[in-house]
Amino acid sequence: MSKAFTSEETPDVGPLGRALPRLAPGEVRYVTPEGQAALRATLDAARADATPAGKARAALLEATLATLTPLVSDAPPGEAAFGRWVTVEDEAGARTTWRLVGPDEADARRGLLGVSAPLASALLGRRQGDEIEVERPGGARRVTVVAVSDARP
Repeated sequence: MSKAFTSEETPDVGPLGRALPRLAPGEVRYVTPEGQAALRATLDAARADATPAGKARAALLEATLATLTPLVSDAPPGEAAFGRWVTVEDEAGARTTWRLVGPDEADARRGLLGVSAPLASALLGRRQGDEIEVERPGGARRVTVVAVSDARP
């Protein structure tokens, strides 16, 4: 776009990162207490940023936090559930540890796997020693649950 069609008075804030959350009637969107605290800390930082980008980010975070319900699992100890850490081992012997979290705190690089992800969905309710098969774009993958914990191993 030509600079002639833009305003110098209104800086470009860029994309917000994602659309504002919309819940279907009766839908509940869960977050771990730690995830909620992290989002609140991010909101505080965005509020301190007086730029249009900071204000836009703060508005997005406020709207997101308003839709979230903190959840602490009441599943029996040793059962993979929301908020728990699950270590799996694949057929090659490689181990990976994931925390099963809500969509607003999912971050695969940090080991946080959203519960709607195929692997997370397959892990819910499983225990140490259980084997599961997960469909992936590259084909089915078999993993074994090695450990389930409330704290990061």
